[in-house]
Amino acid sequence: MKLARKQQNALLEWAAEGLQLSEINERGAKFDPPFEVEYLQLKNARQRSKKRYSVLREEFEAEAVSEGLARRAVRIRGLQALFDKHLELIHARGEEMADEVAGGATGLMARDYRGKDADRAVYKYDAALIRELRGLLDDIAKELGERRTNVDLTTKGQSITFAVLAQMASDESNPSQDSAGAEPE
Repeated sequence: MKLARKQQNALLEWAAEGLQLSEINERGAKFDPPFEVEYLQLKNARQRSKKRYSVLREEFEAEAVSEGLARRAVRIRGLQALFDKHLELIHARGEEMADEVAGGATGLMARDYRGKDADRAVYKYDAALIRELRGLLDDIAKELGERRTNVDLTTKGQSITFAVLAQMASDESNPSQDSAGAEPE
């Protein structure tokens, strides 16, 4: 089926956006007037308008990098919002359990029910919640560049054993040998 100019433009934009053929046809069915394309039509449209397709593709990629979770500030705000919700949970638990159990006012206690009819309340420290909070803090610090993975520059990737330490000490005291301990030729 021959596509009108408006349909061709939409097809090219959707292809540049990275949509699959089935997704393009879903959008094409809702288009006015509706249309459907086959793989070869899509391939030919890309090839015929190679330059325009490339420009559109670059625009969509630049837009994707500058929006949503690709932006560090958005990720940090999301992590902060999640952290705030965890703190709200802790405060709500603290108000609810303040008079029930020792340490209940901290909000760090979790209530569970045990027994045959699940009628006996059992309280325990909520270590999973604390691990989650610490993980969120760690993620935020990594996003801000305050946490770095330590890189071992001294052992050259070898496990630290007595033999490696002895070799390193030998290398430092005898600079005429290379790192493998052999004499230079």
